[in-house]
Parts: sequence; C-alpha cells; structure tokens
Amino acid sequence: MTSPYFWLATLIAGFVLLFIGAKSKTLLNNTVFAVVVSILIVVSYLTLVDHYLMDMQGLDYWYLFRN
Repeated sequence: MTSPYFWLATLIAGFVLLFIGAKSKTLLNNTVFAVVVSILIVVSYLTLVDHYLMDMQGLDYWYLFRN
C-alpha cells in the first residue's frame, strides 16, 4: 500500500465515484456515500503529496504541523 500507483488509482477511483454520484444526485444526498468518497479523495491526495513532495526532500508529513 505504499506504492504511489496504488494511491493514484485510489484517487482516480474517488473522482470516478464522485462523478457517478454527481450524475445521480440521490447518491450525493446520501451522507455516508459523500463522506466515504470525500475521505477516499483526501487521504489519497495527501498521501501522494507526502510521497512526491515531502519524502523526496527527507521530510515527513507531520513536519507541516510543527510550531
């Protein structure tokens, strides 16, 4: 699960689910579906950003939140 290709595929799947939900508005009105798709997209995106922008520079994700 640490492969960036896995997270890229997960991000694309999240966007596909988002567009499918947008076509039938009843899916996006379902709170559980909207939350699951949102979490899927956010976690995938942040993991890709962590891999490509931070790990390559020797930083970890939590570096962003240091004081």
